[in-house]
Amino acid sequence: MHRSGTLPIVLLVASAQLGAQQPDTLRADTVRARRDTTRVSRLAPVRVTGTRLSPTVDENVPARVDVVDVRRSPPGPASAAELVARLPGVSTFDDQGTRVQPTLNIRGYSLSPVVGSPQGVSVFLDGVRINEPDAQELDFDLVPMEAVEHAELVRGPAAVFGKNSLAGALILSTARGGPTPAVETGAEAGAFGYRAARITASGAARGIDGYLLARGSDEDGYRVDTPARTRMLFATVGRKRDESDLALSVLAARDRVFQAGSLPESWLRDDARANYTTGDYLAPDLVHVALRGDGRLGSGQLRGNGFVRTNDREQFNVNVSAPSVLASVRNRSLGGAAEATFPARLGSWPVTLTAGAEYGHNDIRYRIFQQATPNGPVEADCDQTTGLCENARAGEDNAALYAQTTLTLGRSLVLTASARGDWVRIPFRDLTAPENDGTSTFRRLSPLLGATYRPGATLRTYLSMSGGFRAPAALELACADPDAPCPLPFALGEDPPLRPVTVWNYEAGAEWEPARTVLLNLSGFRAEGRDEIVFVSSERVAGYFKNIARTQRQGVEVSGVVALPAGLRVTTSYSFIDATYQTSEQLASAIPDAPPVSPGDRFPVVPAHRLTARVAITRPVKSYVVDGDLSARAVSTQFLRGDEANRQAPIPGYAVTAVRLGVSHERGEVTLHIDNLLNARYETFGVYGLNPLGPPGGPPPESPTLERFLTPGYPRSLTVTAAVRFF
Repeated sequence: MHRSGTLPIVLLVASAQLGAQQPDTLRADTVRARRDTTRVSRLAPVRVTGTRLSPTVDENVPARVDVVDVRRSPPGPASAAELVARLPGVSTFDDQGTRVQPTLNIRGYSLSPVVGSPQGVSVFLDGVRINEPDAQELDFDLVPMEAVEHAELVRGPAAVFGKNSLAGALILSTARGGPTPAVETGAEAGAFGYRAARITASGAARGIDGYLLARGSDEDGYRVDTPARTRMLFATVGRKRDESDLALSVLAARDRVFQAGSLPESWLRDDARANYTTGDYLAPDLVHVALRGDGRLGSGQLRGNGFVRTNDREQFNVNVSAPSVLASVRNRSLGGAAEATFPARLGSWPVTLTAGAEYGHNDIRYRIFQQATPNGPVEADCDQTTGLCENARAGEDNAALYAQTTLTLGRSLVLTASARGDWVRIPFRDLTAPENDGTSTFRRLSPLLGATYRPGATLRTYLSMSGGFRAPAALELACADPDAPCPLPFALGEDPPLRPVTVWNYEAGAEWEPARTVLLNLSGFRAEGRDEIVFVSSERVAGYFKNIARTQRQGVEVSGVVALPAGLRVTTSYSFIDATYQTSEQLASAIPDAPPVSPGDRFPVVPAHRLTARVAITRPVKSYVVDGDLSARAVSTQFLRGDEANRQAPIPGYAVTAVRLGVSHERGEVTLHIDNLLNARYETFGVYGLNPLGPPGGPPPESPTLERFLTPGYPRSLTVTAAVRFF
């Protein structure tokens, strides 16, 4: 396993001037002890098993693991997505027209808040999966990122992380109260009417520790009629003893985010700030309660958690030539997981054994309403008084057993084997038409075999083969009939069955430290997919889910870091991702007579080339620390959705630069962020659709015209953040 994401952390130790002093940890909240070393050395590894209940991942796990530098979090409620987007092989796009709800693309798979975007990455908050059960989506604005003290992105389908971890898993661990009481208040202000405030408090007394975060933000938005309001409260209380730990966390959030979506190209040329259909919004209301703990069990360790989670979501989509749609989704989840780790020996060789089990139950309630528009009356099979068209429930049960063994052969070779068995049952109940009722059950065994090998002190290599599994989400199962595409957000029914997604992933990588101030990483992978579930649109406002027999994603990820004199450090990464269909399929499209996809055709909205670069400096100046960086992120061309056969012109590639400059003291800090420094004009997302309104300001055409709908990137924007600490 190599940890390119540890590079920012490593260089906090290594970026001092040659022969000069620098802060030990260079956190924004400290100007304390100095180091005089210039060696780019890895932090001492924590010997844990690398499972979903572990706070960090063992360095001997045969996978690429990137540590996210949470200490330099960008402003805004979607900072979790922005931080992950800095890692090698990750790109981002915005099909909702609001920066609060970006979509991440990781190795060709999505991590998105958008219902209807098939997901491929699991996200865990203190060991609890926080992907929503209705469609496995993730709302980045509901992640308490200011409370997260450690985050890791584990690449590939590691078996122990469970279903839906096709491209990997994002592991988030939150802070606990320390022995010294601390209170911090912060405020942010920036472009497009953005303003935010937060307060954190932490401490411990009589063996009980506590942590509290309260935050809120408002913004007017860059696009017309795209305000966003977020409110969040997160608290943890716990007790740590010598051989045990117990903590209870509560998260509550209520947001309302208005979305502009993409624009017809004719509108985009006229005014990039325009909103094609004003009034679209998402309003989630979340309550999350989790209890976690660990302790000694004989010679081993026992870890476990239990949780209850509710999220009431309202999604409203304004349509032009069809009725507008209001989706009310109530997600109720509860469950828990437990695992035990024991050391053993096989002759003279150390062995670590881990076994675990988990269970979760999801109760999902869907109610879909229609609202008449001038050209779209409520459909006849809907209640003409209330507009209720769909009223359904899905009660999902998930159970799993997993085990992992690591065998250490001498000082150089560690072998890992793991397996997980999943059982998923999804009964669908139509409360207005019981004849649509049905139940789907899925079973899968997912293995992993791998090895890490250290031929010397400066080189570490790994090799692995693993299987991944994703059961269809309840929403996907209910919207899979090509003869009855679902009006977005969706319509429901017991449709033709979908098969579960399976992936076989082959991967190799290396981490090399050729000099005291240089660290290089290389990984290569190939993921062969079977029965991938994709959403295909027959028009801009309707579509359905279907299986694709064979797909393939393969690529390389290269990253490096160099420590220079005078406190400078340079990081860069390049990734090539080749995501293609491997079978011929006729996919629905708004393009007339669109040809079928053929083996080798690329997935839409997946750039092949991704490049990042960052030059940073950290300098102590008396009792202050000056910390800044200049960064750039570039991606290549991307095909539009609806052009899966790659016959039309793609979205042009683009590059965006940003600068950050901060001055910190032990009592506070001020930071300046400038995004899109050069004010580049670009588009991040595109889809083919019908435009019934025609060009802006003109009369509607007699029949809708086919156009490219594009989402413009944000122009240059400035945000100032300030924090004051009280001890």
